Amino acid sequence: MKKKLINQIFLEKPPLEELIEEFLPIINYWANRYAYYGMPVISKEDLISAGIIGLIEAYHRYDPSKNVKFKTYAEFRIKGSMLDEIRKLDII
Repeated sequence: MKKKLINQIFLEKPPLEELIEEFLPIINYWANRYAYYGMPVISKEDLISAGIIGLIEAYHRYDPSKNVKFKTYAEFRIKGSMLDEIRKLDII
């Protein structure tokens, strides 16, 4: 189902809830890494929220003509959104 869901994203966009559920393990992975490696000022829950926002942005901005897999694009946007949230706190 995972591949089918990701492949159908831009043929017929799945509901965002399904996409978030699909990417939640990746979002949790990066939230755990950033929370563990010296980011005690921001909670894991805040990082997860930022990651979900990044995924939603990726969902709306993805351009399949760029020849990049959606999963790759989304993961970079998820990590970037988390780092943006950390930067807002003026930690780095």
